[in-house]
Amino acid sequence: MTKELAAKLQQYELMIYGVLKAGGVYRRSINFEDYLQELRLLVLKRLLAGEELQTRDNPALFKWLLWRLRDLQRGAKRYETKHLFTNELPEEIGDEQNFAQLELLMTFDKLLADQGQSLKQLMTDFVMYPDDIVAKRCLRLKIHRMTYYRRLKLLQQVIKENHCA
Repeated sequence: MTKELAAKLQQYELMIYGVLKAGGVYRRSINFEDYLQELRLLVLKRLLAGEELQTRDNPALFKWLLWRLRDLQRGAKRYETKHLFTNELPEEIGDEQNFAQLELLMTFDKLLADQGQSLKQLMTDFVMYPDDIVAKRCLRLKIHRMTYYRRLKLLQQVIKENHCA
């Protein structure tokens, strides 16, 4: 790619990031880099085809890129639902996980017996909803984010103090 074409493509970066934001794809998203690269390639293809595209105030290009992004997201969603990979039978996994969670919860309950109810609630929430984000946890526990982080640090200290290597 020539330097002038790279410079021209660089002018569209702001619009591409806007399309990603409008599509609900943020930097912390797993597919952020993939979608960013795909949108760059789409703009590059149109530039190589000889189209003169405005870098600013171009709602037609923005909508077109957003439609392509939605297509990519739908394709990724279809692929994920179609290709669900598991190594074992779900029933066996469920029983083993339930036992492990119960054992873990009992261990932490003994560990946090003299620490107070707030840490027990936090640990129970971790076990029940392991994949939730901080915002959902804070809403469910009805605490502020900074309080959540303080309790998390306290929980970490308790675990480190009582950890047997």
